[in-house]
Amino acid sequence: MTGRDEAEDRLRGPRKLGPYADRDLDCQEALEAGLMALVDRAEAAGWLRIEAYAALVELIDHQAMADQARELTAETIDRLRGSKN
Repeated sequence: MTGRDEAEDRLRGPRKLGPYADRDLDCQEALEAGLMALVDRAEAAGWLRIEAYAALVELIDHQAMADQARELTAETIDRLRGSKN
C-alpha cells in the first residue's frame, strides 16, 4: 500500500468521444498534477527541476518517435501481407 487514495491514481478522461475544441487543453489539465508530482519526486532525489523538465521533454519526444515507428511498421506489415493474397 502506498498510502495514496485510489482516486489520486485515476486520470480524468476526455469530456466526450472524438475531437472537440480544447481537447488538448483538457488532456494537459488531466496530466498536470501527475507530471508535477513526478518533477517534485525528481527534485527530492537531487535533480534540478530544469533537469527533470529537459529529461521529460526528451523522453516524450523519443517515445512519440517510437510510437510512430511502431505504427508505420504495423501498417507496412499489413500492406505486405495484403499484397501476398
